[in-house]
Amino acid sequence: MAASLIINFQAVDARNVKARPLLLISFDGFRWDYLTRAKLPNIERIIREGVHATDGVKNVVDTSTLPNHWTLVTGLYPESHGIIGNFLRDDKIDKVFVPKYINADYDNDPRYYDDGGEPIWVTNQLQGGRTGSIMWWGSENAVKWSRPTLQMPYDDNVNFTRRVDVMIEWLSQEYPVNLGLIYFFEPDHIGHTTGPDSVNVTEAIKYTDVIVGYLFDRLKEKNMLNSINVIITSDHGMTTTSEHTLIFLDDYINIEDYDILSHDTVIAHIFPHKGKLDKVFSALEKASKEPNSHFRVYLAKDIPERFHMKNNHRVPPIVAFTDIHYRFVANASRGDHFPLAGIHGYDNEEKDMRPFFIATGPDFKKNYTVSSFDSVDVYPLMCQLLGIKPAPNNGSLNIVSTLLKHHEDDTAATLYTYIFVIIVANVVAGVFAVAVFRQHRYLKKRNTWMKLTPIDTKKRVRSTRPKDIAAAGVHLMAEDKDHVSDEDEIDDMNDKNRNK
Repeated sequence: MAASLIINFQAVDARNVKARPLLLISFDGFRWDYLTRAKLPNIERIIREGVHATDGVKNVVDTSTLPNHWTLVTGLYPESHGIIGNFLRDDKIDKVFVPKYINADYDNDPRYYDDGGEPIWVTNQLQGGRTGSIMWWGSENAVKWSRPTLQMPYDDNVNFTRRVDVMIEWLSQEYPVNLGLIYFFEPDHIGHTTGPDSVNVTEAIKYTDVIVGYLFDRLKEKNMLNSINVIITSDHGMTTTSEHTLIFLDDYINIEDYDILSHDTVIAHIFPHKGKLDKVFSALEKASKEPNSHFRVYLAKDIPERFHMKNNHRVPPIVAFTDIHYRFVANASRGDHFPLAGIHGYDNEEKDMRPFFIATGPDFKKNYTVSSFDSVDVYPLMCQLLGIKPAPNNGSLNIVSTLLKHHEDDTAATLYTYIFVIIVANVVAGVFAVAVFRQHRYLKKRNTWMKLTPIDTKKRVRSTRPKDIAAAGVHLMAEDKDHVSDEDEIDDMNDKNRNK
């Protein structure tokens, strides 16, 4: 009975509230400290009424768009989910991989994404939910034979308000989605072309605030404002670069000795031709040790563990990392024009690479902040909000669970459960102890009666209360005390006790 009560108590506490819909929004390239660049009334309201990671989120290496968007929805490091960069090469797949931002109409082989990770829409739909994705990276590919229930394909020409309108429609239709994802490509695009410190980026940041305001106005219009949780974040930050910080790989290695996935990159994925591995690596290693080389080079097996990117079959034999602000170019002339003013992809210890994170809704605390957490933690947080069991992942709820209102409630419920268990256990133990004591007393008296001589019995009966006599097996009424003076009857009673 006690066990049943405890189980029911916990079950009621855990299942009493139905999981609310969740909306995940990404503004590409929104650095954590962009929030201080301008007056952002809508975002500032969310921070006051919700939660905020004040130092941003520590994302994953390569700190670029595809790896980090896939990490957000799988809770896995790149070495586990397989999206180790914006460009991929897999010797098991014949078809070349092309990012959507280069060719939106190109269909990649789904196996590039279906390589061990389970995105949140698959987790949600396998457990009875419905998902809507607006241009989220990778959602166009079938993973575990599943795509989002509703989907808008990648298209930069669809304006931002239209994206919001479609999502509001999906959330409010007869059979609504309980999970929505929206991708916006700004302020990343402007950050690349004009640099993160430019006025153009400041204006782009202001525009993101306008879109956030528009979203919340539409939610209010549909009476959904108090019944949906909203997470707004990004994939990476941004830092400055210029044509004066280029590292020309042609100065050290011959382009005919290797293949490279991108000719303009922060992290060079180098595939030496057959028999050229030692030659290419030795040349790069020697160059990296020169003064002011501004890069490091590793064989795949020697990539630092903290990058969480080396234990995957897609990692090339040689990987080179530039210092912040620098980048590699290959097969290029010094007279070529390089237009980039902003760039990302660097070591995730660089704070310029960190994205921002804010969230609000009925399940989030109000005006609550944490310093930072890892981007892999977003996936288990979303599963917690949706009330679904997460797939295996690298994330943790240790920090992100403190963002939720029920964190204290769960702690209190656990405490109450322990107290309840202790009380029940003590009651049961007390009842048992009383029963044992009474039984022991009864047996002791019974054994005493069985061993008495006739004379002792006579004395004992005269000094014993009627109820004690009855408990000892001598069934006498209080008014029959004189009856026990007869020694023959006493002998008969003793004989009966002994027989018993």
